[in-house]
Amino acid sequence: MIAYLEGQVLSTDSGILVVKTLSGVGYAANIPQPLLVRLKVGDEVVLHVHTQVREEEISLYGFATTAERHLFELLIRTSGVGPKMALGVLSVMLPQELINSVQQGDSNRFAQVPGIGKKTATKLCLDMRDQLKKHPVPGLEVAMEGVADFELPGRGSEWDDVYSVLRNQGFSERESLLVVRQVGNGAQSFEVRLKKALSLLNPLR
Repeated sequence: MIAYLEGQVLSTDSGILVVKTLSGVGYAANIPQPLLVRLKVGDEVVLHVHTQVREEEISLYGFATTAERHLFELLIRTSGVGPKMALGVLSVMLPQELINSVQQGDSNRFAQVPGIGKKTATKLCLDMRDQLKKHPVPGLEVAMEGVADFELPGRGSEWDDVYSVLRNQGFSERESLLVVRQVGNGAQSFEVRLKKALSLLNPLR
């Protein structure tokens, strides 16, 4: 079973990422859309992989973090959710946002995923609550407070500085806000917090 891939991006065609490892072997992996659009041919990438074995094929699903892979595996354990739908959920929500939505019972966020209707979203939200109680995500057991409002704490603060840099580098509003809240505006310098924010958002080495 393949659990980890590290190498160079060979292709991103048709929504599939092809990674060439140091041994010269190329592996094709399905990955969340936000990660796919940030990668280009020649980039170095690290993927945490879930391997699905079926009678006629072996499919790889790659993620930037172990938390994403963990959530993917919880999603496909729930009734009626296959790998394609689970990947769609993780293309719409970051891990912290997903956990926060589940804990708040916000099924509307799941309904924004293509292919998930309101009824399915409600069931999925409830099922994931049970899954997370039994199998919490290491390091993400407590959801971030205040994620749902997507507001910065105040104009002119150092939070704004980090947020502005992330947005200028092409990260989405949702990604930037979620990570800014994780980094905080404590005693650490702007440079340290920006580096931490980029490490959370950018899987490349």
